[in-house]
Amino acid sequence: MRINLILKVEIVCFALFLSNPLRAQINKIIYEITARNLSLKDVDSYPQKLILVHKDSSTYRITLSTFAPYDDIEMRKIAQKDKYIRNYSYSDSINLFLKPTALTNCDLPEIKFIADSILNHGDTLSLEVIARFLKYSSRCITYDNELAQKLDKGESTTLNVETILKRKKGTCSEYSNMFISLMRAAKIPCRMVVGYIFMPDKKFEGSHAWAECYIKEYGWLAVDPQNGFYWYPNSAIKLFTGRDFIDCNIKILPDIYPIKVKILE
Repeated sequence: MRINLILKVEIVCFALFLSNPLRAQINKIIYEITARNLSLKDVDSYPQKLILVHKDSSTYRITLSTFAPYDDIEMRKIAQKDKYIRNYSYSDSINLFLKPTALTNCDLPEIKFIADSILNHGDTLSLEVIARFLKYSSRCITYDNELAQKLDKGESTTLNVETILKRKKGTCSEYSNMFISLMRAAKIPCRMVVGYIFMPDKKFEGSHAWAECYIKEYGWLAVDPQNGFYWYPNSAIKLFTGRDFIDCNIKILPDIYPIKVKILE
């Protein structure tokens, strides 16, 4: 998809900035978004809040607020203290995100082998485990600009994890497919997110795919498998979630175009 290497460096730097609690503060942004297709349920999910919806025959126009989850100190503490329990019993609705799909087959022997090799049994916190898998996913794939252009034009769709293991190339959705498969093999519920990155001060905007890991008592924590970090900035706008790209109800990326985004506050 459209996120690029320059943005990767900028987002990582931004994430490091947020790691200083003395400087972080809740900074809500109000966005107005026009799009052909989106999920109102997912738009209205933490840390986002749906404010206004207008729907005509072909497009949505919505207003939402969002903020960087790291700035939510109480929720951040919950995530940071969560213990990794490999055989934890989740509810049926969350357990669904531990199961394999056609794009994220966590039952593949190769995926199970990689997951087991990454796990450090000395890690006791969920965030420690997630960080290990993010590091691996961000490094095991080379970015494929040609595929990104095909996806953007609707000439291709995201590749399944079997193909990714062979090609070792992909876009943000392939990084996410790999990460999601590995997380599920490690028994941490994980789902796909498709959304939009809007950074007008950096003169950048574009569609992007990332993942959310389920953390007990916290909920869904956004992480970026392509760039290898969690604690997303407030420039990320979530539009869809699902077990995989298909479950997000997107066949091809142009299904959601055109997208127009502007900041109201």
